[in-house]
Amino acid sequence: MKQEKFKILSIDGGGIKGVFPAKFLTSLEEEIGEGQLHKHFDLICGTSTGGIIALALSLGIPAKEILKLYQDNAKTIFGSKNLNFVKKPFYSNKPLEKLIRDIFKKYHHSDEDPRINDALAKVKLLIPIYSLGDGATQVLKTPHTSDLIMDKHIPMYMAAMATSAAPTYFNAYSNKFKRIGSDTFEDFSNKVDGGVYANNPSMLGIIEATTRLEEELDNIQLLSIGTGQYKYEEAQTKNKWSVLYWLKKKRIIELFMQSQSQLVHNSVNILHQFNDDFVYKRIDLEFNHNFNVAMDDKNPEKLKRLAEKASRIFQTESKYVLDTFCSSSVPVV
Repeated sequence: MKQEKFKILSIDGGGIKGVFPAKFLTSLEEEIGEGQLHKHFDLICGTSTGGIIALALSLGIPAKEILKLYQDNAKTIFGSKNLNFVKKPFYSNKPLEKLIRDIFKKYHHSDEDPRINDALAKVKLLIPIYSLGDGATQVLKTPHTSDLIMDKHIPMYMAAMATSAAPTYFNAYSNKFKRIGSDTFEDFSNKVDGGVYANNPSMLGIIEATTRLEEELDNIQLLSIGTGQYKYEEAQTKNKWSVLYWLKKKRIIELFMQSQSQLVHNSVNILHQFNDDFVYKRIDLEFNHNFNVAMDDKNPEKLKRLAEKASRIFQTESKYVLDTFCSSSVPVV
């Protein structure tokens, strides 16, 4: 009997550039049915804006609703910029928290906030965050094996806020939650964007699948979606690379996150080259000096063009993606 392939969807971080994967996935859903993407994947990994999308998909929220949330609320999410950045981050995270919490509750069809535990009925999840309190990386997971007993209690909106708390853009995220079926409160403090170490969470997905979930690499199919890359090139030699140079246009944050994504892509691609049975497809685009979108871009015309570029890429890649990843809707959990 032919073994079912283990399918992973991985979505990069990138702030408002999440418009790109959200639009690509919206186009994919138009072919297979809204709110059905989770049926075609065994594991969904998402960092930062990709984490928000991953959590939404696990609730059956159509990708077009996340796309609409971004396009309609960019100026709300990234409101008036705080110019006193010596003492505060550039933006408040409260507007984003309200938007995410409201849409998650709406599709959970309950006054209660959905928990990570609720996702397991549809798909397994990996959401990278960084815990400043522990000085350690942390990956929030559905309880898909018996040893995963803690993360399941965390409300999904808190997971979304933690994984998207990009340094300098937002405060580190802190909150408290009650354990399921208990009055005991747990601290969830000083969490920041998982993009500081896993902006592209593809490798985390492969490791989870081949270790804890005991899948062979040659049985894995991985669809990885980026949020657009700007190649940082500097041909001009400088005697002094000032702090201002790196802070301008937030080069330092973008450079760290994009270089991590590139490294993971290159590493996974090597695995693919040495194992033909391991299926790997990367969907991304490269910005240039004529068109570049920042993580906190609020320009509606730019966001429309970014969505249009996602549509054009989908047109080129749709047959392969549909045939490889969405040819059946066998329940995966």
